[in-house]
Amino acid sequence: MSDDDTWVTIKQHWCLTEAGDRVVPETDPEARWLHWTPGTLVLREEAERLGAVEPAAKPAPAPEPKKAAAPANKMTRPAQNKGR
Repeated sequence: MSDDDTWVTIKQHWCLTEAGDRVVPETDPEARWLHWTPGTLVLREEAERLGAVEPAAKPAPAPEPKKAAAPANKMTRPAQNKGR
């Protein structure tokens, strides 16, 4: 991951649930304790773990290089004049 992807800026108030295992928006009935306020920089890994942001999409694996096609057999029928 690049340094730009390591941190996320929080854009709303997030509160911990009673169990403390995830965060929910401030207006959610499960919200118990204020955890993050707008403008807070948070490690992306922590924000993903607590549910504040969706997991970052993993880059698609590089396609396998194409193998060179076998050369076409130019001789479609036997030569009639071979050996003359």
